[in-house]
Amino acid sequence: MRCQYCGREAQPGQVYCECGHPISLSGGNDYGAASGFSEPPSDYDKNWYTPDGRSLSSLEKKPGMGFGVKVLIMLIIFALIGVGVFFAFKLFKSKDVLNEDSWEKRELGSCTITIPSALKESDNIIELNSNYTKLGFFTSENAAVHVTQYQLSDNEKQVLEAQGGVNTIKQNLIATSKKRKINGQQLDPKERGDLICVEYPATKKHYISSTDDVWVLDATLVTQKGVYELEACCPKADKDKYIDSMYKWLESFKAD
Repeated sequence: MRCQYCGREAQPGQVYCECGHPISLSGGNDYGAASGFSEPPSDYDKNWYTPDGRSLSSLEKKPGMGFGVKVLIMLIIFALIGVGVFFAFKLFKSKDVLNEDSWEKRELGSCTITIPSALKESDNIIELNSNYTKLGFFTSENAAVHVTQYQLSDNEKQVLEAQGGVNTIKQNLIATSKKRKINGQQLDPKERGDLICVEYPATKKHYISSTDDVWVLDATLVTQKGVYELEACCPKADKDKYIDSMYKWLESFKAD
């Protein structure tokens, strides 16, 4: 005899099939006729089986993560993404030489200057004039800053005083610069605080990595102890983009 529900072969005297259904000779669902019981066993529903042999109890939905846990996991994921974006943005801004938040003070012996952190100190530049001492050369892909000092001798200091001091020398420097051209550019000297500044195009190797065709902002600072030459460079094609920041870098220079 076979079970009318799952088709399994029933043994003689077997009351319930392995699928959990009562075995009825009449083919009906008469528990009393098949088993002698008026009610099915208490676990009757749990012992039902699917045609492929799986019990219905195994198909019951298992408890999963609560809504609160899911929300917490999503918040953690979004927080991690936010932190990653923040640090990526911060790294990008730190490489932007125009971002003033990335500028930092550099020590040049007893002098200081505030320039972008993206400008790294380099030994690419060698002073050809033995009268000048390099205090620092800093470069990046699109900007560079070069600082040198001319130390006055005692005799030159006396001459400086005899000619009327620092202000007289500055006025003479301005007058001389107005008569000069560099690479076809007529110099137009400007006083910016204690600095005498001029701008001109130039071809400079090893200054910035993106190009040799640069725009130069040259500033001279005359003091009682010496003369400081400050240079800031950027790509010639982008001078309007960088020039204001270049002035700020050089104006931040403090002599001893």
